[in-house]
Amino acid sequence: MWKVDGSGASGFTITNAATGKSTSATFTPETGCADFPEAQSGATGTPGPGVAADGSIQGTIDAHAHITAYEFMGGNFHCGRPWHPYGVEYALPDCAQYRTGTNGVIANFLDHGEPAHNSDTGGWPTFRDWPKPSVLTTEGAYWTSIERSWKAGLRVMTVDLVDNESLCTMMTDRRNPCDDMTSVRIQAAGLHALQDYIDAQAGGPGQGFFRIATDPDQARRIAASGKLAVVLGMELSNPLGCGVLLGQPECTRADVDRRLIELREIGVSSFFPVHKFDNAFGGTKMDSNLTGLLVNAGNFMQTGTFWNVQPCPGADHDSTQPSVPAGGDVNQFLAHLTGPFIGGAPLPLYPAGPHCNARGLTDLGEYLINRMIDHGFLIEVDHLSEATADEVMAIIEKRGYSGVISSHGWDSEKTTARVYAAGGFATPYASEPATFLRSWREARAMSRPSGDFGFGFGSDMNGIAGQGAAPGAGTIQYPFTSHDGRVTFDQERWGERTFDFNTDGTATYGAYADWLEAVRVLGGPDVMADVFRGAEIYLRMWEGVR
Repeated sequence: MWKVDGSGASGFTITNAATGKSTSATFTPETGCADFPEAQSGATGTPGPGVAADGSIQGTIDAHAHITAYEFMGGNFHCGRPWHPYGVEYALPDCAQYRTGTNGVIANFLDHGEPAHNSDTGGWPTFRDWPKPSVLTTEGAYWTSIERSWKAGLRVMTVDLVDNESLCTMMTDRRNPCDDMTSVRIQAAGLHALQDYIDAQAGGPGQGFFRIATDPDQARRIAASGKLAVVLGMELSNPLGCGVLLGQPECTRADVDRRLIELREIGVSSFFPVHKFDNAFGGTKMDSNLTGLLVNAGNFMQTGTFWNVQPCPGADHDSTQPSVPAGGDVNQFLAHLTGPFIGGAPLPLYPAGPHCNARGLTDLGEYLINRMIDHGFLIEVDHLSEATADEVMAIIEKRGYSGVISSHGWDSEKTTARVYAAGGFATPYASEPATFLRSWREARAMSRPSGDFGFGFGSDMNGIAGQGAAPGAGTIQYPFTSHDGRVTFDQERWGERTFDFNTDGTATYGAYADWLEAVRVLGGPDVMADVFRGAEIYLRMWEGVR
C-alpha cells in the first residue's frame, strides 16, 4: 500500500507503507481521459459549523437509516448501492439483473403487491420507474443524496446494519452468506469503504463530510465541525447469533458476553434485541396483512413455530389487522412460494385484530439487557412485542438507565412515553410532513426528566419500508435555502431524472432536504427549533450512559 501526500502545486511525497521509504514525485495531467458522469445534488454552498452560541450542536438527526442494505439478504436482492469504485453508472444500474428467480418474485411483491410486474427496470441515466417512495428494494441513498441532506443540516445519522437469515435463504441468487453476524461484518466494512470514497471525492483521507463515530465525544466533535457523525447500529432477527428453535435458545450467556465485545470491536454502539422474528431474547412486534404472511413464514423457518397470537391484555398491541385477509390469489401464491421453506405447514390466518404476541422477555433476554447497560450500549426498543417491551422498560427503569431509543415508531404510545420518562430519545418514522408534525406535537406533551427537548426522524431509507408520499404541487418552492442560510437548494438530478418533492415525495435520501423545507412551511419556526436541537439532545442522552 502506498500513501500519497502533497498537492499539485508543491509536488507529492509517495511513501511505501510496508517499508517506510519515500520518494518525491510530480504528476502531469493527461488529456483525452474518459468523462465520468455523476449525480447532481442540486445543493450550492457550504454549511457552516454545527454549533450554536451556547456550544450546543445545531443540526438534525436521522436515527434509523440503512445505507448498507445493498449487502443484505444475500447481496443480490437490493438493486443499486450508495457508491461504486467505477462511479454512478455502476452504482445505480438496470435492476433487471436483480429480478431473477425468487429474488424478483419477492421484490415485485414488496414493491408492487404482486409476484410479477411489468415496469421499466432501467437505472442510470433514465430512472423512469425508480426510485419512488413506494418501491422498497432499490437504492435511494446514493452518496450525493446523503450529501444533499447533510448540507440541509443533518449532523447525526444512525446506520443500522441489517439482515434477515430466513428471508435470505429464500433468495435463489445470492453472493453473500445468510449468517446475520457475517453480514454485519461485511456491511461495517462497506460503510468504512463509503467513508473512504467520499474522502477521495473531497481530496483525501479525513476530508469528506461523512465521518464514522464510535463514541459520543467523537460524534460531538464531528457534528461541531459541521460534518455528519455516522453511528453504527444493528437491526437483526438473530442478534449475536442468538436465535431460538422450538423454544430452545441457540446461544448461552457466555456467547452473549463474547459477542458484545465483538460488536464493540466492529464499532456498533446500539442495536435491537429483537427484530421481525422471535429469538432467544424475546418476542417480536408482528407485521400485518400480506407482509405479515411472508414474515410469519420466515418466523417458522427461523424458530420452528409461527407467532403465538393472543388477545391483547390492554389497549396497546402488536398488530392491528389480520396477518392476511382470507382468500385471494396473492395469498395462495405466497403460500406456494413459502411452502418449500416451511415443509408444507399450513400458513395461519388469524381473526381480526388487534393482536399481541404472547412471547415476552426470556431469562437470556433479561441477561442481555443488563449486559447492554453494563457495556453502555444504546438499547433500541422498536420491534419488541408489547410483552417484551414492558419487561425491557422495567429493567431500564429499575437501573435508572437513559440509553434507550425508539428510532422509527415501531413501538406503542405507552412505550414511547416510558422512553421519554427514562431520559431516552424517541424519533418517529419520517413519513409525510403533516404526519411527522402530529408526532412532534404528541411527543412535546410527554413527560421528560428535564425541560430539554429535541426531535428527530427515522427515515428507514433502504429498509423494506415505504417513504413519504408526494404532498402535492406547491407545497415547497424551488430554490429554497438551508436553515443556516448558507446553502441554496434547487432540484436534485440523477442523470435524466429531476426530482420534485411536490410530485415525487421522498424518493431519494436527498429529498429529506426538501422534506425538511416542507416541515418548515407547514409547521413554522417552533418545530424547526426542536428538529435542529435533535442531534444535541441525542448526544446528551448518549453521553449520559458512560
